[in-house]
Amino acid sequence: MNLQGWTAWMPAVKTPAAWLDWARSGASPVAAEALPPPVREIPPLLRRRADPMGRALLHALSRPERPYAGQPLVLCSRLGEFPRSLALLSELAREGLVSPQQFSMSVHNATGGLFMMAQKANAPLTALAAAEETALAGLQEAAAQLADGAESVWLCFSEEPLPTAYRSLDATPRHTDYFVLRLELTAGESFRLQADFSPDARITKDDAPASPLDLLRFLLLPEMEALCLSPRGGWVLRR
Repeated sequence: MNLQGWTAWMPAVKTPAAWLDWARSGASPVAAEALPPPVREIPPLLRRRADPMGRALLHALSRPERPYAGQPLVLCSRLGEFPRSLALLSELAREGLVSPQQFSMSVHNATGGLFMMAQKANAPLTALAAAEETALAGLQEAAAQLADGAESVWLCFSEEPLPTAYRSLDATPRHTDYFVLRLELTAGESFRLQADFSPDARITKDDAPASPLDLLRFLLLPEMEALCLSPRGGWVLRR
């Protein structure tokens, strides 16, 4: 597959130059106040239904430099709309009732639905949550849609911190800030996704699955030849 374009956002890392500096440094992004970006391209009646994470995703989807052209959309998140779901469960326990509008936005593909309504589009929309192998699952789905004939696919990842009450239960926390990544992928030979069990694959059982942040660093640094997406399945992304 080929990478035609990308957009990423975190409160402390917003511009392409800042992301390239981050990739070269090898450091984790510094946490910052999570102010949602403005999303003026989305009508207010739709925009106000999104939470801060949803607004960050809408921001990445609505960048004017590469406007949406009806591509299939693949939305990936390790935990989906978990904070909103937790708030609904707390409201249900306290009041016995929940807001229908809040409930409608608690499903994993809700923000993608807002974007599709704003675009008046009816393209395929897929929502995935595969825990620590979410980066792999998203790439597999995008590759499958390209193999099925799609000219291009928008692959998006979004993550946010767990609510405080649940952070102690997260066995493998990756970062504690808001993060959104959008990739525009087309069929081609620049990158190859494969299950590689050969001796030179250099995958060990101690390798951790690649996160979306790991994936972005790999895409930004041409000197990186391969990225281990899943040591359990031997999945590797190669240039």
